[in-house]
Amino acid sequence: MSAFSALMQTVTAEGEGQFKASITDSWLQGRTAFGGLSTALVTAAMRQQVASERRLRALSVSFVGPAPAGDHQVLLRPLREGGSVTHIQGELQCDGEVATMVTAAYGKDRASAIVTPSAPRPANITSPEDSESMPYIEGITPAFTQHFDMRLASGSLPFSGADSADFAMWLAYKDATVMDENAMIGLADAPPMPGLNQVKGLGVGSSLSWYLEFPELSADAQHSEGLWYLDYRCQAGSKGYFSNYATIYSPNGEAAMFSRQVATVFEK
Repeated sequence: MSAFSALMQTVTAEGEGQFKASITDSWLQGRTAFGGLSTALVTAAMRQQVASERRLRALSVSFVGPAPAGDHQVLLRPLREGGSVTHIQGELQCDGEVATMVTAAYGKDRASAIVTPSAPRPANITSPEDSESMPYIEGITPAFTQHFDMRLASGSLPFSGADSADFAMWLAYKDATVMDENAMIGLADAPPMPGLNQVKGLGVGSSLSWYLEFPELSADAQHSEGLWYLDYRCQAGSKGYFSNYATIYSPNGEAAMFSRQVATVFEK
């Protein structure tokens, strides 16, 4: 079992709408778990209450406070269960304080003759073999990055004083991980946010809010192996706040997730 999957297994029911969940030191970003993990712990609990034929379609996340290493609670609140769609809200609570709040929509397939395919992964991009690896350096890079293979395909590294915040990256878990919806959420939030690469010298960044959508994927995309490709862009940034968006492509080139984020960047 992969390190990420092992943490998902800690999400166990303790009562109606109440779950326990654990975070370990190696998944921290400073004093808190990185956002992809804290979000996935909540959706792992949600999946235990939502019927399997209702696929995760969208989630909205607010990162409220720190989620340190240790044992915590996930509390769920069903909002509405309709004929096709379930709306549910969840909180990761640490010592009684809200750390992460997630609102998600799960929907089962509907009969429809309309198909609008998403655009495929861009052509003529730098291959993973020719992309710059982002190494894990203990005490310098965030602890959670030790679990990911990240390779910069275009743009600039964090703290390089770049002219543009935009970048693209190949990425995957370092250990073999089943890419279910929870693992996809973790992967989508692994790269550094646009804006950190425009900082000269050291700085700190964190997500304020995050919105993620999951378009329909083919069976080939769901089971394809290899590196995923993330194309990350900044629409606007000033006074320490950045509005970013991304498309994350599965290894076979299909768009697997659409992401929007408001991020904060603190320059030292």
